[in-house]
Amino acid sequence: MADNPVTRTRAAVRRVAFGAMTRTGSVTLIALCGTRRWPVFAGRWEAPLMPAGLPAQPYHAAADLATQAAESVIGRGELAAEEAALAALRSAAADLHQTATITGVAVVVKAVSVPGSAGAVLRSHAWMHAAEGVLYRDAVLAAARRAGWAAHAVDAPALPPAEEVVTGLGAIAGRPWRRAEKDAARAALTLLPGG
Repeated sequence: MADNPVTRTRAAVRRVAFGAMTRTGSVTLIALCGTRRWPVFAGRWEAPLMPAGLPAQPYHAAADLATQAAESVIGRGELAAEEAALAALRSAAADLHQTATITGVAVVVKAVSVPGSAGAVLRSHAWMHAAEGVLYRDAVLAAARRAGWAAHAVDAPALPPAEEVVTGLGAIAGRPWRRAEKDAARAALTLLPGG
């Protein structure tokens, strides 16, 4: 398509924005540069956010434990997810051209309400799922800050539709190009300059 505004690059990448979409135990990262109107696909990564040996659903794993043991399981999960997210972001950045500057990480979030204590969360199966979603997205946001990059939570309903651009990015990126990749790309678009 001659008028396709999307291109792919590996060289001469300068200012790169990461978009991130988390799921239970993993993150999908899309790197874009260019502008919102003329984005350039710079890379895609899928990474685990919980190391082997730790439960991908720490709240579920803690459900039948005493309070102190439950908080310990959840705390270990939070720390491990943040460390894994930091490693994933650093690895993705290292894969980019060495002159790339990361301008920020935009993480797709969904509005959820969970109680403030682990004990209260563990009283409801729905809250456990919600808290695990928050755990993973917060891990990526915290990891971005630790890496020295701007971290942005982007509410899922506020993602730009950008259907033509996202379709073009998918054609350049190749398969898989599922909802996770599309939403991560939309999140990255929010960090690109207009134009």
